[in-house]
Amino acid sequence: MSSTVLRLGLWIILLVVAMYVLQQTFEDAPFVDFFAPAMLEKALVLGGLLVAGGIVLRLLERGAKAVTKNRCVVCKTPIEHGAIYCRNHLRRVLSRDDEITHMTRVRKE
Repeated sequence: MSSTVLRLGLWIILLVVAMYVLQQTFEDAPFVDFFAPAMLEKALVLGGLLVAGGIVLRLLERGAKAVTKNRCVVCKTPIEHGAIYCRNHLRRVLSRDDEITHMTRVRKE
């Protein structure tokens, strides 16, 4: 989310700079009337606010990652980073998947 807001702000700032350059380069062209200085100023402020908001969101996301723990989807016990299930539920899910995908009969010795 933060990277989307940050990129949107940077793209808006880039477009404002491009429109300002077009306005200053082609002063007598008819399309320059679309780039009013007040509009460019408001768009630049909007882009700056989005960039600042994206930076704040990124800091908050990093802080939230440090505080929260991963928990098992089924029983909500704390688990290690990158896991979805605790060991007991992971074994159950893997054995169920193994039974479904391997339809061959198991030999008993």
